[in-house]
Amino acid sequence: MPELPEVEYTARQLRASVVGATIQEAHVFWERSISHPPVPDFLAEVADRRIESVRRRGKFLLVDLSGGLFLSIHRRMTGNFLLLAPGWRVDTSLREQDSATWNTKGPTFYVQSEDGSPVSSAELKYCRVSFIFTDGRCLLFTDPRKFGKVGLWPRKREQEALKGLGPEPLEEDFSLERFSRSLAGRRTVIKQVLLDQTVVAGVGNIYADEALFYAHIHPLRRAESLTLAEVQLLHEGIITVLRKGIEHGGTSFNDYRDLWGEAGDNYNHVQVYHQEGKPCSRCGTPIERMVIAQRSAHLCPTCQPAPVQPGDVVIAAP
Repeated sequence: MPELPEVEYTARQLRASVVGATIQEAHVFWERSISHPPVPDFLAEVADRRIESVRRRGKFLLVDLSGGLFLSIHRRMTGNFLLLAPGWRVDTSLREQDSATWNTKGPTFYVQSEDGSPVSSAELKYCRVSFIFTDGRCLLFTDPRKFGKVGLWPRKREQEALKGLGPEPLEEDFSLERFSRSLAGRRTVIKQVLLDQTVVAGVGNIYADEALFYAHIHPLRRAESLTLAEVQLLHEGIITVLRKGIEHGGTSFNDYRDLWGEAGDNYNHVQVYHQEGKPCSRCGTPIERMVIAQRSAHLCPTCQPAPVQPGDVVIAAP
């Protein structure tokens, strides 16, 4: 699932590419991709809106539109955006020809060759929603697993649309004091706490593993067991690994791609995530993988020593 760095990197690309553009019309190829309002209303209300700004909140991409509306996009596991130059066309004939295949792959996109014949692209599959701009460009929301959601909201309802999100880890409200308070008294293991979007917005499996490695903390430590020094190091680690992820264009090991279809480079810079069996960059011990609450966790068993007993405080080596 794209996490904060992947969403932020795409938001920056969109900000540089589509702010000022006007949406001529939208097309919805998988109705359940639209979370709000009903699809007919979505299509009617998004048409002729100018894109005024692009923001991010946690893992949500937010696109402010003229008329006091905004799009909220949660990409979930496999959602991506792709911006096409003018000249591309959409072919929806598969919807009538083979509904089962249509439900899986969606429409086909093509451009006209010099002799006038259509030339399709095998890469442009799984489009669920498209936005056609008045300048001829097309912004596609692709999503093979179909878990992503796109909503259209009045800006005055933004708090309702994004309810339950905690502080932004790259902004001032993610203070050490606030983070310490959020961990105090929690008997839940720290890996699960970091995935709780009410504690810190935008952190997922990748960057939780990387931040815990940064702080020498085992993912099975109970949150309440962390010392103030460990909490401070973890707070620093969260900010550091997120900034590094943005700097390297996000982490692509499976589905995530940027606005131009390019993979992010941060996978070449991670320390433990998906590195099981490889030597730790600090001590040479093979990285291990475990499952915590049905989620993978990656760690160095030497640099991140396990609790002796549940809830015990374990002081990591400096």
